[in-house]
Order: sequence, then structure tokens, then C-alpha cells
Amino acid sequence: MTTMAVTGLVRAGTDIYFPPFGSWVQEYIAADQVPPSSLKPYDETQVDAKKFQAMKAFKSLFGKVHLYTAYTLLGMLLLHIAAVIVADKREGGAIISAMFTGKKYLSGRPRDASD
Repeated sequence: MTTMAVTGLVRAGTDIYFPPFGSWVQEYIAADQVPPSSLKPYDETQVDAKKFQAMKAFKSLFGKVHLYTAYTLLGMLLLHIAAVIVADKREGGAIISAMFTGKKYLSGRPRDASD
């Protein structure tokens, strides 16, 4: 989740100049004699071409990491749901219904119950 947050902030800063990194990106890629605050997202007319290309290469890596981290998190979510279903079937403890109702009904006496 931290990787998603950091890479998302970097991409937002490089793509649409959002904080916390957007102002630094604007200052870096602005052409000479152009105020950085006048740059518009996705408009390449007032930027230094070399610096803009370097920034595109930099942000490309963050975009790939962001994308594959999203796929990994989605896979982990699906694996977690499958594991809960398998555990519910094996144990018969009504784990899933307890998540919604807050009450867990057991078919027998709990193992840790004192005699």
C-alpha cells in the first residue's frame, strides 16, 4: 500500500503537477524565462525538451511499479477471499457470517472452554 501511495504521488506530481512533488517538477522542466507556475498539465509548449524527456523516463518507471503493485494487491485480495472461504468450509465456524453479524455460532463446545 505504501508503494502504491508513493508511486501515485510521484505520478500525480509528474503528470498533472499535484503536490507534494508537482512544484519541483514544474521548476525542473520549465524552459528559460518561463514561470514554472504557468505550465499546464500535458502541454509541452513551455518546457525544456531535454529535461522533459528525462522526466518522462523517470516517471515511466514509477508508472510501471504503480501498475504492477496494483495487480499484486488485487491478486492478494483474491487470494485472501479464497483463503477465508476455504477456512470457513474446513472449520465450519461461520467466519463469513460473523463478519457481517458480529456473532459466531459454533456447532459444538469451543476447544478452549474451561471444564
